[in-house]
Amino acid sequence: MTNKDIYLSLNKQDEISVKKLLTNRKLEKEYTYNKDYIEVVLKNNSKDRIYNEEIVEEIADLIIDIMENKFLRKYVLKKYSFESSEEIQKIYMCALNLFKEKYFIIKKSLYNKIYDYILNEDYINIEGFVKFRMKEFNNYISTIVDLAWEEYFIKKDQDEFINILKYFVDIQQEKLELLRIHIKEDNSFILYDKDGNKIDSINDEEIMNMVIEENLNYEDFLMSNLLTLCPGKIEIIDSVNNNSSKEIIEIIKSIFGDKVTYINRN
Repeated sequence: MTNKDIYLSLNKQDEISVKKLLTNRKLEKEYTYNKDYIEVVLKNNSKDRIYNEEIVEEIADLIIDIMENKFLRKYVLKKYSFESSEEIQKIYMCALNLFKEKYFIIKKSLYNKIYDYILNEDYINIEGFVKFRMKEFNNYISTIVDLAWEEYFIKKDQDEFINILKYFVDIQQEKLELLRIHIKEDNSFILYDKDGNKIDSINDEEIMNMVIEENLNYEDFLMSNLLTLCPGKIEIIDSVNNNSSKEIIEIIKSIFGDKVTYINRN
């Protein structure tokens, strides 16, 4: 890269992202707010390679911020305009989280594109650069938004089902003072009462039908037993402490709340 200033042209809608760029004091900048666009000049007064890399990194961070706050949001609004404004915002936040999970991969690819571009050019129209030189990123945004929509509605369905179970628990009479759940190393579980007596698995028809209708997995048979027993308190002893056991513990907590205490045996 030669020792040259880099000129950026941005839409007025990108003002928030531009202000973030201007807060970085490492690089000398000049900026102009015109009627229809914003122009920023990144001053390059050094031939130092590290300094040049900082310029590219600044531009990459700017574009990522615009992608997150404008392009991603616009795509959600366009594709899911039939949803309520509240759900659109939730889908967008879900998409934003998925985007941030791939931040370093995205930035590395973007960094290389910018570096190659300004080897020969000193002017970047950011909107045009994103649309025409980053087409694969636009496809990536489309995929992320679709995944976010799916993830959001799966979670929504799960939350609604958990609320049904919470209501079911609230209206039931307490049938057991204390229930101890021992999650074993093979991910199976054993139920005990407060005196340490083993409780056999219970198959209540109403609960079992609910499990089948909702297409729940094997671990939900544990939930069917908990709902049938309706304990006043639940003590969970976890001998596994893996993702699977943590997930089922979180579900139990979400339904039974402060009735649950947890013991980690690892």
